[in-house]
Amino acid sequence: MVFPEHDTRFIAINDNVDTAKGDNEFAPFKNIINEWYAKDCSRKVKSAFRTKALNGEYTGGYPAYGYMKDPLDHHHLIPSEHAPIVQRMFQMALKGTSCFHIAKTLETEQVPTPRAYLMNEYGKYIANDRVKHPYAWAKGTVYRILSNPIYLGKLVSLRYQTKSFKDKRIVPRPESDWITVDDTHEPLVDQATFDTVQERIKIKQPATWENSNNIFRGLMICGGCNTRMVFSSRTGRKSLGHFCCNKHRRYGGTECSNHYITLEQVRELLLCDIRAHASLAAADKDKYIEYLMNLSEQEWNGEKDSYQKEVIECQRRLGALETILKKLYEDRVFGIISDERYMSMSADYEGEAEKLKARCTELQDALNTFTKQTSDVKRFAELVEAYTDITDVTEELLHTLVDKIVVHEKEVIDGEIIMKVDIYYRFIGNVGDEHGEALKAPRIRRNTKLLMEAGVL
Repeated sequence: MVFPEHDTRFIAINDNVDTAKGDNEFAPFKNIINEWYAKDCSRKVKSAFRTKALNGEYTGGYPAYGYMKDPLDHHHLIPSEHAPIVQRMFQMALKGTSCFHIAKTLETEQVPTPRAYLMNEYGKYIANDRVKHPYAWAKGTVYRILSNPIYLGKLVSLRYQTKSFKDKRIVPRPESDWITVDDTHEPLVDQATFDTVQERIKIKQPATWENSNNIFRGLMICGGCNTRMVFSSRTGRKSLGHFCCNKHRRYGGTECSNHYITLEQVRELLLCDIRAHASLAAADKDKYIEYLMNLSEQEWNGEKDSYQKEVIECQRRLGALETILKKLYEDRVFGIISDERYMSMSADYEGEAEKLKARCTELQDALNTFTKQTSDVKRFAELVEAYTDITDVTEELLHTLVDKIVVHEKEVIDGEIIMKVDIYYRFIGNVGDEHGEALKAPRIRRNTKLLMEAGVL
C-alpha cells in the first residue's frame, strides 16, 4: 500500500508482485512472514553470540591494540608485537605520566596509532582523514587503552547492541547485562597495576605542568572531608608551596578546616618513612614481611581466628540441615508427618540454610582478603627494598610506592601541637611508623591560639 500511495511502481520478481497490475492480496501476508523470518534470524544470531561470550570466545571484528587473533583459533587472542607498547603505557601511567604526555611521547617516537595499524593490517579506515597522520596519538585513545579490562586477560562482551533487527543504530547495554569471563587469554598487566592506573588517570591534569614542584598532584587528601587538597605557591616565600583543603579554600571554615601543610614537610616525612621501610626490607626481608603481617593482624584485631571458627561452624550446621531436610522428606513420604507440616518445617530450615550460606560466603571473602594481603606484603617488600639510599622524593618513586597521603588537622596532645599524616602505600595501605602509630608532620610551627583553646597557655 505504501508504494501506490507515493505513485511508485514496486516489482518483486520472486514473489510475482507488480503494483502496476493491481493489488496483490498475498503481499501483506508475505511481508509479515518475511518480517518474522528476519526477526527469528536476528534472535538466533544474538543467541549464538551470547553463547560464544559465555564460553569466553572473542567475537570482535578486530583485536584490541596489543593483541592479535590466534592463527589456530580466531576466537582466541594472543599478544602481538604491540604488546610491549601497551605495557609501557601502563608503566608510564603508573609513574604519574598523564594521558596527554603519553600520547605526545608515542607521537614523538613515531609509534603507529591503533587506527593506522588497522589500516595497514586489515585495510580498514582507508578513507579516514586521521590515518593521513599515522603517528598522531590522542589522549582519548590512550585513556581508552588504559581503561580497557581486556589487558587483564578477561573478556567483557555484549556491552553494546542494536536498537532492533530493523534499526541498526548501536546503543550501550546496561552494565548488568555485560558478560565477563576471566582468564580467556594472556594478560598484559596485573590487577594491582590496572587498579592503580585507573586511580591515576581519573585525576585531571593540565596538558603542561603549571607548577613542576607539585609532584603530589591528586595524592593529597584532606582528613576532615576526604576531598583532594589543592596546591598553592607564592613568590618571595621560603617554602616552594603548600597544600590546603579545597573545601576550606572555596567555602571557608563552614565546610572544613584548613589542614595546611607545606611541600617541604610532606617531602621530609615521606622520605624518612620510605627510607625506614627500605632499610628494614634490605636488612632482613623475611623479618620485615613478618613485621608488616603482624601490623595487619593487629588491624584485624584477632578477627581472623574467629572468622575461621565461624566458617567451620557454618559448614557444620549446613551439613546438619541437609541431613534434617532429607529425614524430613522421608517422614513425609512414609506419612509420619502431613504435607502441611512438612512444607512449614522445610521452609524454616531452608531459610536458615540460605542465611548460613550467605554468611559463609561473606566470611570466606574476608579471609581471602587477608590471604591476598600476605602476597601484597611480599610485593611491597620487593618494591621498597631498592630505595634504601634515596636522597629525594621523585615523581617516579612517588607513583610507584604511594596510593594517597591523608593529612589531618592539627591537635594538641600533652601540650604539644601534632599533625597526624597517614601514608597509604601500594599493596599494604597505611601502616604508620615502626611502632604502628600514626605518622606526624615534622617542624610544626607554634600556634598560640590553638594552645590557648586547648588550655595549655
